[in-house]
Amino acid sequence: MRRSMLKGVLFMLAVAIVAVIAWAVWSRVRSDRAGSPGTTVADRQPTTSPAARPAQPAAATPRTGVTIDPRRQQLIGVRTVVAKRAEMTELVRTVGVVQYDETRVTDVNLKVEGWIRELYVDYTGQLVTRGQPLFTLYSPDLLATEHEYLLALKTRDQMQSSQIADARVRADTMVAAARQRLALWDLSADQLQALEQTRQPQAAVTFRSPAGGYVTEKQVLKGAHVTAGQSLYRIADLSVVWIEADVYENDVSLVRLGQHATVTLDAYPGERYAGRVVYIYPYVNQQTRTNKVRYEFANGRGRFKPGMYANVELSVSAGVGVTVPANAVLDSGKEQIVFVAQGDGYFDPRRVKVGRRLGADVQIVDGIKEGEQVATGAAFFLDSESQLRASLQGYETAPAPAAGPRQQLDITLRSQPDPPKAGENQFEATVKDSAGQPIDDAQVTVQFFMAAMPTMNMPAMRSEVKLLPVGGGVYRGTGNVMMAGRWDVTVSVARNGQRLGSKQTTVVAR
Repeated sequence: MRRSMLKGVLFMLAVAIVAVIAWAVWSRVRSDRAGSPGTTVADRQPTTSPAARPAQPAAATPRTGVTIDPRRQQLIGVRTVVAKRAEMTELVRTVGVVQYDETRVTDVNLKVEGWIRELYVDYTGQLVTRGQPLFTLYSPDLLATEHEYLLALKTRDQMQSSQIADARVRADTMVAAARQRLALWDLSADQLQALEQTRQPQAAVTFRSPAGGYVTEKQVLKGAHVTAGQSLYRIADLSVVWIEADVYENDVSLVRLGQHATVTLDAYPGERYAGRVVYIYPYVNQQTRTNKVRYEFANGRGRFKPGMYANVELSVSAGVGVTVPANAVLDSGKEQIVFVAQGDGYFDPRRVKVGRRLGADVQIVDGIKEGEQVATGAAFFLDSESQLRASLQGYETAPAPAAGPRQQLDITLRSQPDPPKAGENQFEATVKDSAGQPIDDAQVTVQFFMAAMPTMNMPAMRSEVKLLPVGGGVYRGTGNVMMAGRWDVTVSVARNGQRLGSKQTTVVAR
């Protein structure tokens, strides 16, 4: 009965709270619409149109430095790495298709009409060598010109003994003209020499391949009638092939003529072949937003077959720059944050400008210097802690103070009573430099932190005590320890906004 009454009371209380919030919101809206007393509609009109107002930059997320003792760093997996200056090599990967080298493709055709008698190369894909017989052709025009050539040779022989010089010259001219006509019809020098020696015309003239390679197209049959200019064969030399690949638009600036490329083929796992960039197309595909790039590869063993897919890798040097692991950079879209380790477990949030992503690393254009330690592995834990502390302290982002050399400080913390009790306590800190000299005129704060205990339904608790200087490097102040138990204590020392050092310890309050 009591439990049901308690539930009813809680329900009514919740309804009342919601009603109060709704009334407050409604009152605020009505007030904004009506305006303050004495104002007119004209007074409430904006002086400039929304389009004319300057765009306000998005406010940065407030963050502050955090201190994590080594034990907690190990528990949450925080690691630090050195920002290093290195040669930045970017790997551009793409997929291409093996193509014929267009400069090594030959079209076989005739310059005279005729009929095919014998066909020696009679199927597509056949390998031919330069000078290999392809077919024999019977051509009335070619046969008539052979007879003219033989007649001119006979006339020249008869005119050798003539006393008339012009007759001998004219006979030589007729021989040269007939010979040139046959040569222009693709009769070889050996065929012309054999015709001159035998003085017998060839009814069916043999035509030979002008290039070596594979027959990729065959448009001729035995006994077929062919005309001048008709394409009979297409022969491709595959000793060198092209691979045409599509490179994304944002990687086009990295590609240069003559760059070395490596290709792998699914047909031959584990084998890599070397080539180079020979041509970059002068336009971008509007649908895929890619630029076609042509690579040239030697194909002495015939492994590359036109039509194959190929995986192309291009290793590009992007110069020298400062790089950090990619998981050290927290990217919120409007800003990129890196937590810089300042020593003694203190991590400072630093806004950076990111360049190119290089595999597992990322280039830092601005914000980090070579040799600085950055947090990686669990940087998002640090970011959560940083934002939480900033919200509790009312922290407003400000320009980062100039980095200076950190000092090795000797910090001693005492409490009265010792150990401290739950409630109010007196705290005293002594701060000395590495030479043992006291440090005065500094700002010393003592932060207490107790982790959340979900099993006891207890949230994380924090408190901070500011100590005032009393001289001789001694700082004193009064602070409150919220409850008994184990507390993580951080003593931080700063001067003029620049952190000098800190110390972590633990205390067990009674």
